[in-house]
Amino acid sequence: FAELSITLANEGPEAYKPELYGKEIHIIRKIGARQSGYKILGDNHKVISTRKETIAEINQALSISPENPLCVLHQEVAKTFLLQSDTQKKYQFYMKVSQLDQIKQAFEGAVYIVQSINQRIDNMKDRHMDMLRAIEPLERDKKKIEIRRDQAEKKHELEIELNVARNTEAQQELITVKNELDQTQKSKDMIEAKMTETINQIHDIDQRIEHLLSEKSDIEKDLLGPNGLRELNYQFSKEKKEIELMIYRLSRECEKYHQTLKEIEQERDSLQKQIDEFENLHQQSDHNEQERQKLNQEIQDHQRQKLECDKLTTSFIDDITINNNNIHTKQSTIDCIKHELQQKQHEIDELKKIEKDKTSVYGTWIFDCLKAIENNNRFHKKPIGPIGRYINCIEPRWSYAVEKHLAPIMSSFICTDVHDERILLELFAQYSRGYRPTIFVMKYPQKVHNISGTLDRIKRANLLSIYQVLKIDNITVECALIDFKQIEATILLEDLEHAKRIRQSGILRWERINKKVKQVVEAWTYDGSNIKLDKAFRIYTNDKQPARYFTSNNTQSLTINELNIEITRLNEQIKQMNLSMNELKTIRQTTKNDLDKMKNMSNENQKKIDELNKQLELLNSTMPIAYAYSFDELQEKLKDCNMLYTTTTQKFEETKENKDIKHQHFADVTQKYENIIKKIESKNDEYTVLTEKINNEQLERQQVQQQIPKLVKKCSQFNEDIQRCQEKLTELTKKKPKKSKTSKTTNRSVRDIQQELDAINNFLKSNEDTIEKRRQVIDEFKAKRDAAQEFKKIYERCYRQVQNLEKFVNKRKERFGQIADQQQYLLRHKFKDLMKKYRFDDCDIKIDHKKEQLEIIIKKNQRSVASLSGGERSISTFCFLVALWGSIYQPFRLLDEIDIYMDNEKRNSSLEHLYENTQYYSSSQHIIFTPQAIDPQVWNPLNVPVFWMPTPKRSLQ
Repeated sequence: FAELSITLANEGPEAYKPELYGKEIHIIRKIGARQSGYKILGDNHKVISTRKETIAEINQALSISPENPLCVLHQEVAKTFLLQSDTQKKYQFYMKVSQLDQIKQAFEGAVYIVQSINQRIDNMKDRHMDMLRAIEPLERDKKKIEIRRDQAEKKHELEIELNVARNTEAQQELITVKNELDQTQKSKDMIEAKMTETINQIHDIDQRIEHLLSEKSDIEKDLLGPNGLRELNYQFSKEKKEIELMIYRLSRECEKYHQTLKEIEQERDSLQKQIDEFENLHQQSDHNEQERQKLNQEIQDHQRQKLECDKLTTSFIDDITINNNNIHTKQSTIDCIKHELQQKQHEIDELKKIEKDKTSVYGTWIFDCLKAIENNNRFHKKPIGPIGRYINCIEPRWSYAVEKHLAPIMSSFICTDVHDERILLELFAQYSRGYRPTIFVMKYPQKVHNISGTLDRIKRANLLSIYQVLKIDNITVECALIDFKQIEATILLEDLEHAKRIRQSGILRWERINKKVKQVVEAWTYDGSNIKLDKAFRIYTNDKQPARYFTSNNTQSLTINELNIEITRLNEQIKQMNLSMNELKTIRQTTKNDLDKMKNMSNENQKKIDELNKQLELLNSTMPIAYAYSFDELQEKLKDCNMLYTTTTQKFEETKENKDIKHQHFADVTQKYENIIKKIESKNDEYTVLTEKINNEQLERQQVQQQIPKLVKKCSQFNEDIQRCQEKLTELTKKKPKKSKTSKTTNRSVRDIQQELDAINNFLKSNEDTIEKRRQVIDEFKAKRDAAQEFKKIYERCYRQVQNLEKFVNKRKERFGQIADQQQYLLRHKFKDLMKKYRFDDCDIKIDHKKEQLEIIIKKNQRSVASLSGGERSISTFCFLVALWGSIYQPFRLLDEIDIYMDNEKRNSSLEHLYENTQYYSSSQHIIFTPQAIDPQVWNPLNVPVFWMPTPKRSLQ
């Protein structure tokens, strides 16, 4: 048998189970005539496994890609690899060597597993729905059982309630009879009290009549006695007639006024009579007028309501119109915002294109390098660069002069510390082996340096600094330009004559500048000439190199981030507009509903108004009563008449006063006469009043006397009612049921309770069942329901897990694309660099993962692959394999007879390139087999051991 032993280093972050195998893994392969086997040992030479699957796991962990790592492309295949192999076989070879095939198969298998799990979950969902459908009949039976149970309990409650209702009705009837009896007894007592009061009232009236008759007799004696008032009146009247002859003229005047007063009194009496008649007639028409006013008021109310409804209807129509206009306006605004969004997106695309073009000025590799910097997470802080990306010249006229001043620093980078500088140098080495930009190491400041003193000094000198024509988008870049290029202290001049004038005028006064203000020692003209403003005053004219950095025609006022923020704001505005439109549509629908309600209310009010108008026309059809004067006019005339009467009386009194003054004697007699007259009138008035009082008292006594028979009749009737109530009370007391133990009450009648109880008895009779059947249905329902709920939990848990699995698989698929693109980029970049060293014009590798094709394009002096020599094809294959080494990891790198078709020059250069390539892989072992002679003196100083193998023995055929 044959035995092959391999020892693998098992250290570092990719070590495979170091706690089990240790720092080394020993694999022993025995191949015999009858059987073969594997042994996998740890660093203590203890057998850990004998399974081939373990070797596959070790290969996967240590990134050993092929099954046989010693032979990936043998010599015979290499001869025809470039010419005869189709693109799919080359693609399969590439996928196998780069281990992308394993990753692809892994996530394709995961996708298949996810699909199968989704199918099983769908089956589980269907099964759960079947379980729910099976539960539905049992759930209906369970609900029927619950209804029957509830009805039985309700029947028991209704029976109790029926007894309570019957007792309540009997008790209520008993209480009603008692209350009626008490009320009748009270009424009877009130009638008896009223009869007693009436008798007492008649006695009081008789006493008052007797007293009034006595007073009437005394007044008659005073008037008609021998020396009474009438006799005295006769004597004074006779004496007055005698005196009247003496005062005839004054009497005539008094008579005149007296006549006027009488006429006024007659007119006043006539007016008062008319007023009384008007009031009587007015009272008759009050009722009709009230009815008419009531109808008018109702009509006015309904008309007012109808007017309000019409106003509301008009308002609702206006609101709907305004709402529609607002919706149309908002929709127009949304369309405008969407158009503005498209413009903003177009601006972003233009800015990205300009940014890419601007970045490519610093090198074709810079754009890819910046992406690698952005994706690298080892930096403490992301490097900033190239510096020129953050600088913009806002004055195109001075852009050439500014570029000449800043050109040495435009492609530089800034790092925060040495650690980030080292990582950045590694990235530069991957993308550019020749030119590397300058790197400044400085801490990132939080604010810009204070240069206000320098700028103020330059402004006062009426000069322009480079700082004033720049727009710098980064604080760190701004500080670096201030520190390294003195942009605030470098000025811009129109021409060399301007510089000479500044020197002659001594505007800047170098010796007097404060230490906090930088000295201006350099200037640039717009055509690129440089002036050193020191004591030597040197001038360097422009060499007319073309502009390189400030040649962009970008007119955008906003950056990409600002445009993205603006797009986010516009999208939020569209969202708010849509929400507002939905609210307006809801309000419009509500307003339409209110409008319909208002129209219905308006129609109902119109109908009511028509009915009230008919009633009003019927009421107005009665002929009104015509009056000569209105009530207010009559009152006004009466008032005027009283005023005239008062005025005439005053005049009469004045005349009488004058007559009394002139005729005192006649006045005394007249006074006595009037006093007698007054006394007589007073007595007559008292006599009349007493007569009326006596008549009233007699009338009242007669009325009270008439009430007594009525009260006696009512009292007899109440006695009969009391006797009837007592008999009924005695009967109800005998029939009164015993007091119930329960204290439950009810408000329903016996009839309602009996009807509901009959309905429940009919339901229970038509749905009879047994307790065993109920228990069987409920147990079966609970068992199936619990099973369905448990199965639903399992289904939901599986669904959540498969969702997470789908996310993980999609992430792996996305990561596979990133890895494939990165490996493709590294392979193409390395292959092109190697082929250029051998003077191949246009070489490339095209990989299409969708079509699974790999095409190697090789040209030299415009010749195709078929016209290449064997050595050129060997060099191409060699470059392809070395380029593959740059994108994969293998512990062993072996090449056999790579130089068999090469001349000495290409052979030596290939070995040198191969040696240089090995310097980047310190953890791999490289072995080269060649039948050609090797000079050990060349390779031993480079620590490359050279071994000579013995000539193999060949058997004779």
